[in-house]
Amino acid sequence: MSAELRSPASQRRQQCAAATAAAAAACLAPVVVFLAVLVLAPSLIPRLLLRPHHVVPRVVSAELRLMSFDAAASALAYNLSAVLQFDGPPGLYVPRYTGVRAAPFYAGQELGAAVALLEFTQRHGGGGGATLPVAWAGVQRVTPGRRARSVAAALARERAQGWISVKVAVRAAQDGEESDFACSLSFPVPRKRDGSGSGAHPRRVRWWQLR
Repeated sequence: MSAELRSPASQRRQQCAAATAAAAAACLAPVVVFLAVLVLAPSLIPRLLLRPHHVVPRVVSAELRLMSFDAAASALAYNLSAVLQFDGPPGLYVPRYTGVRAAPFYAGQELGAAVALLEFTQRHGGGGGATLPVAWAGVQRVTPGRRARSVAAALARERAQGWISVKVAVRAAQDGEESDFACSLSFPVPRKRDGSGSGAHPRRVRWWQLR
């Protein structure tokens, strides 16, 4: 036998209770939102409004003194220096940069190990920024065979065109959040036949953010 239907009075009490609960929830929701904003605002406002997002470093100056390939030793000799600068937009937030590292590449071949640069704190206003000098010099052995032929062909082609393109990869953590950048520097070919010279400064510089 089916259960007896609830009385009209019971149904009214249940509807009244549901309406009261809904009204209470509607009243409490703004209070909860207000308290959440009140608690989170001190940490969110500086990050969302004042923090300089996507700060891309730039090259203030650079110099290529040597780039030559020894086919017999399957090695690439290089001598390159640059001054990087991190500028931020004006604001009250003062970011901290850590784990700053920079490494040069030629024709896809990394030239030595990445150089660790000084940690720094961005000054107020972003004007001037922090300048970080970095230099790379040495001899990088290239795997004989296809890899060595590719590097040698790229260098011969660029010498004929009058430009040598070097990529500089930079990694930096801004307040713990890591970003990767890459820069393409196009240098006039150093004057001496062996690939060395008094220094060639870049005519074209292009930066992009990887992540």
